[in-house]
Amino acid sequence: MRYLFSLLFIISSSFAGAQDLPSPPAMANSSQQKLIDEFIEVAHYEKALINYAKDYLERKMFDYNVSPPKELLTKEQVQSIISNFNFDDFKISLYSSFSFISEKSLKEMIRFYRSIDGQLSKDNSALLMTPAIDLNIKNQMDYAIENTK
Repeated sequence: MRYLFSLLFIISSSFAGAQDLPSPPAMANSSQQKLIDEFIEVAHYEKALINYAKDYLERKMFDYNVSPPKELLTKEQVQSIISNFNFDDFKISLYSSFSFISEKSLKEMIRFYRSIDGQLSKDNSALLMTPAIDLNIKNQMDYAIENTK
């Protein structure tokens, strides 16, 4: 019985030891962070991201799966969520997502946005987006929605 228990212990511990820890999230180095901060400023990224969040929240205001559509959020609640959005806390997500962009490319993007006065589109409705940024902003807005109910 002891031998069987020892054998099962060795087998199960070998499986447990084979598991890899997840790699840490990517993070921009200090020179990339400075360039990302400069890009955020010249591209009016904060305003564009807030516009994106507003559009997302406006789509979440009504449940269209019922007839007549049911209001889930008021305009005041949407405004409250947007006014409480802390962009500085969200920068970590931007640093992580943009860390894969080379410094040379970041400098080129900064030059480009300066040449168009930071206005890629009317009302900053177009912005550089990665799947991680999209997921993070939507998760943050969904969490805020849940906390307003």
